[in-house]
Amino acid sequence: MRAKRIVIMLVASGIVFGGVFGFVAFKNHMIKQYFATMAKPVVAVTTAKAEAVNWQSVVAAVGTLQALNGVDVSSSLAGLVKEIAFQSGQEIRRGQLVVRLDSEVELSDLRSAQADQELAKLTLERQKTLLRSDTVSQSALDKALAEFKVKLAKTAGLQAQIGKKVVVAPFDGVLGMRKVDLGQYIQPGQTIVNLQDLSQMLCDFSVSQKDLGVIKVGQSVRMTTDAWPGEVFIGEIAALEPQVEAKTGMLAVQARFPNAERRLRPGMFAKIDINRPETEPVVTVPSSAVTYALHGDAVFVVREEAGADGKAVLKVERAVVELGDRQGGMVVVRKGIHVGDVVVTSGQVKLENGSLVQLSGEDPLKAPATTAQK
Repeated sequence: MRAKRIVIMLVASGIVFGGVFGFVAFKNHMIKQYFATMAKPVVAVTTAKAEAVNWQSVVAAVGTLQALNGVDVSSSLAGLVKEIAFQSGQEIRRGQLVVRLDSEVELSDLRSAQADQELAKLTLERQKTLLRSDTVSQSALDKALAEFKVKLAKTAGLQAQIGKKVVVAPFDGVLGMRKVDLGQYIQPGQTIVNLQDLSQMLCDFSVSQKDLGVIKVGQSVRMTTDAWPGEVFIGEIAALEPQVEAKTGMLAVQARFPNAERRLRPGMFAKIDINRPETEPVVTVPSSAVTYALHGDAVFVVREEAGADGKAVLKVERAVVELGDRQGGMVVVRKGIHVGDVVVTSGQVKLENGSLVQLSGEDPLKAPATTAQK
């Protein structure tokens, strides 16, 4: 009796589990069949044609801007700030007063030195008169002359010291923020204010030694900055470092740019482009058409094929490409596609090899191929 119950339970369990497994298998089959028969979605994309251009490659670099003249104005002597003759951010001319330090002690010493100098001068004149009457010796005259020169030098030294208590602008420029206050005691070399000559800007950058043959002083240079997107500043190479850095193989270069409107400021980062003299025929596509990946850069090329119903459909084919230079939103494609190929420029995220697409805007497949000059 007990064995019979066990058999019944086993049979019932087999039926239950069999039904469950059968249902799961049936569900998986139906899902697979659904996806196999489901129509592929059509993705809307924008496209552009690969064009043949005469490409002028460039030497690209990143540099840092600095003013033609720039300095932290400071005093070479310590002293108490007695007068501040400028406002933060103002323009200033060469020789114009910046700060005057207290010089009362030096002026007092100068008056004393001038009195000693006058006495030494009188003594010298007296010794000259006495020498003519043979009252004194030549050595006494020489001693008086030396004493007069010592007093004269002391007076000149005090005058120079007093002059250094007056700090003036070393060149025309624009002052920065004031770093001292009235009545403050400053030390030699302490920054009073920053002064920058913004009439011209210098850009320091480095290029590889292999580009030394295409770079020379006076050559035109293009520069762009993040502060003024889309605007190109034109300058020229001002100097080349005579020595190549042995550890890096890089050559330091300095370019000069006019800055009459003072939109360029010291410390800004800039992108530099220097045209190479030669051009070459290449194939280019918009930079947005390239999908970048670790296993290789690629573009999606649009192909027209016959569909199941005989009507033409558009499919994409993923093509691995070898890229070259980039400039002006375009990129050179060395290998992977040909002139006239239509590539996807937006909507690549939704695409895979063989995806159906629908073109937005003008159909480049019907437009003639063009050859542009760059």
